[in-house]
Amino acid sequence: MFYFGEQLTGSSSTAGCGEHGKTEQRKLLHDFHTGIGKSATRNTILRRKAFTSKLISRSVTRECQKETSEFNRRRISVIDTPGLFDTGVDNDEIRKEIVKCISMAAPGPHVFLLVIQLGRFTQEEKDAVKMIQESFGDQSRTYTMVLFTRGDDLGGTTIQDFIKDDGSLQYLIQQCGKRYHVFNNKETEDQTQVSELLEKIDRMVAANGGSFYTNEMFQQVEKNIREEQERILKEKEEEIKKKGEELRAKYEAELEQMKKENNEKKTR
Repeated sequence: MFYFGEQLTGSSSTAGCGEHGKTEQRKLLHDFHTGIGKSATRNTILRRKAFTSKLISRSVTRECQKETSEFNRRRISVIDTPGLFDTGVDNDEIRKEIVKCISMAAPGPHVFLLVIQLGRFTQEEKDAVKMIQESFGDQSRTYTMVLFTRGDDLGGTTIQDFIKDDGSLQYLIQQCGKRYHVFNNKETEDQTQVSELLEKIDRMVAANGGSFYTNEMFQQVEKNIREEQERILKEKEEEIKKKGEELRAKYEAELEQMKKENNEKKTR
């Protein structure tokens, strides 16, 4: 999901705005993992039911979808994507959709949102997060924030205590610069949680000097991955070649030994 925020015409100057009272553009990239709460989160931000939200294990969204709304005199555009990092999705398909999503957010997203449902941080989610980080590279962590859904499930537990109880989740939060936010998707009319999310995004963007994750960064990651794959392939080829030479030398030595033994028998 991408979030595009721009000040609408006729607005007055507010804190956090640029020159002439115009709010800087913000782009948010939602993670590509399928799970309960993803569509509801997008709908909460847009303040309308723009995306299908169902309790099923597979991805409802099968192709990119863009929806637009307004919030606090900002125009918000959300681009939804299939569950690219779900188990069984082809790597070529993942790459194709990533390129498409980044191009739709050109010149690049300011924020990556990793959406995780409150509860047990499952192995499937851990694997998806790992694939996301590997696909976008270490630089993406500078632009990443974790967004928890189902905040109402916390009950009397604080989000801080919830994170502390899970070592893997705590490590993920640390990797993301300790940036996280909690959404209660049942309270869709409560826009305070959306305002607070955007404020956190603004602070993160300011800390990053207004920069964003660029297509060039992604291309560099792809280049590094290709070079690593080529290196591994070359090492395997050299290893296979070496083993082949060792086997050939062994067989030649055995053949010479057999010839020698045959010659010795003939001379007796």
